[in-house]
Amino acid sequence: MRAEIAEAWRSWRAEKARRAAIDNGNGLASAHVFQVLTDALPKDALIAVDVGDNTYSFGRYFEARHQRVIMSGYLGSIGFSFPAAMGARMALPARPVVSIGGDGGFGQYMGEFTTAVKYDMDVTHILLNNGELGKISKEQRAEGWEVWQTSLRNPGFAEYARECGGFGVKVTERGALAEAIAEALAHEGPSLVEVVTDPELV
Repeated sequence: MRAEIAEAWRSWRAEKARRAAIDNGNGLASAHVFQVLTDALPKDALIAVDVGDNTYSFGRYFEARHQRVIMSGYLGSIGFSFPAAMGARMALPARPVVSIGGDGGFGQYMGEFTTAVKYDMDVTHILLNNGELGKISKEQRAEGWEVWQTSLRNPGFAEYARECGGFGVKVTERGALAEAIAEALAHEGPSLVEVVTDPELV
């Protein structure tokens, strides 16, 4: 049984590496984003995840070690991750706190970034920006419907974070991701890494 499990792991890791290497020129593959995050996030981090495609990708590709993960269980709570991370920061001030979400979710609660700045909350948010409510688009296609009202008109999220007084960086190239995440994690205070992702490579 252990040999079978080990072989399944080898097979899945090879598949993840294959997916991470795909580049259609329309943003980073989610497999690549979570491959980098697996290596970058502290082992004792508390990770708050949102709902939507970003969370499915987290489940597929991120390899947790000793991190603790909190989520809402897909209870229609889009935007959960950043406010949850703020609560975690207050409850567990000694642990690194990271939140992961999409552009649709963060767009609904982005005003809370100013609260995080006001109270100097050391929270890092990883924002996967694919320009749409990707999970809803897929559900509509699965039912044979036309995709309707899922595209988003977004601000510059990294610029917004800086305007609020925090750290913000936008990543559009694969080679820049690891350094951007390292800088955000090292920042003492609220930080945001906006990653442009391909909605088809989740």
